[in-house]
Amino acid sequence: MSKKETALRLGLIGCGEIGTLRAQAIDRMPGFRLRAVADADLDRARRVSFHYGNMLETDWRTLVRRDDLDAVVISTPPPLHAEMCIEALENGKHVLCEKPLARTPEECQQILTVAQQSGRVLATGFNYRFYPAIVKAREILDSGLIGELDHIRSYAGHPGGREFTHPWVHDVKVMGGGALLDNGIHMIDLTRYFLGEVAEVKGYATDSVWGFHGCEDNGFALLKSRAGKVATLQASWSEWRGYQFRIEVYGTRGCVRASYPPMMTQMAWVEKLGGRPRRKFYLFPKLQVVERLRSYRWTGLQSFVKELMAFSLTIAGEKTSLALGRDGLKSVEIAHAVYRTSQNGRSVVLDE
Repeated sequence: MSKKETALRLGLIGCGEIGTLRAQAIDRMPGFRLRAVADADLDRARRVSFHYGNMLETDWRTLVRRDDLDAVVISTPPPLHAEMCIEALENGKHVLCEKPLARTPEECQQILTVAQQSGRVLATGFNYRFYPAIVKAREILDSGLIGELDHIRSYAGHPGGREFTHPWVHDVKVMGGGALLDNGIHMIDLTRYFLGEVAEVKGYATDSVWGFHGCEDNGFALLKSRAGKVATLQASWSEWRGYQFRIEVYGTRGCVRASYPPMMTQMAWVEKLGGRPRRKFYLFPKLQVVERLRSYRWTGLQSFVKELMAFSLTIAGEKTSLALGRDGLKSVEIAHAVYRTSQNGRSVVLDE
């Protein structure tokens, strides 16, 4: 543990697949303690409670009111996020909430308002920021090797079907939208992470494949930053080749591409315009081997560990790559801006 990193006493609300991985991540961190868990499914909560030796709370409200917790991790479906985040913040807890932060910009803003009033840290679970390929791509952009940022292309897709892990994933009343608020929300965040703040959005949402009411199976966005840089983005539920994501960041002298799976960062750059391009690949061989032995969940688990470290450092006042509540709000705003512009054909200008 670093000098400024703060060991946290944590509560966990939501003990499904992702919540269980969150519990594993906490268990791997020296000095961190998972003190209590809660879930609407008591059997799931009991399993996590038994395995990690913590207290089971039958009511999440009782959990967020405990005096022996510093922070709460919320890993539940989106309709519950606003109420749970607000009550946890009002009870003096720092909060790390799974993506999307909420179903609508209005719900997100309600959470942010309480976070600002409470003085607690509100973080959004955009753990892709901690994937090795993304970390390396950010390092390359910041180094200046590919020149000044010019534009970005990003994409995330899966084939639907068995990838819809719960029926509510394609229920607009639960999610607030479709692919853009599901797998696409990570790409919206990563695009902002590299592009800078988004000022204007144009786009389309289509539903001709799966036909889920109110839930697009493909979302397309054209984003313009306040600095005048441009990005294109697509989120898909009809990527028949299987799950994949990639983000390509283009500069004035080169480009860098981060993608998964497999975890890879590729770059190409020239010393001067018109010169012969040089290329370099980062393949992360240790990760490739361990993931084959332990499944893709191992990669997610490692990113959760790094995200929790950043959460702790942020609470201690350090600047980190952690996605905060405002990042969660802005990503949901962009998704909903695509829905609006798809319906009326007019670009949406986002408030500062």
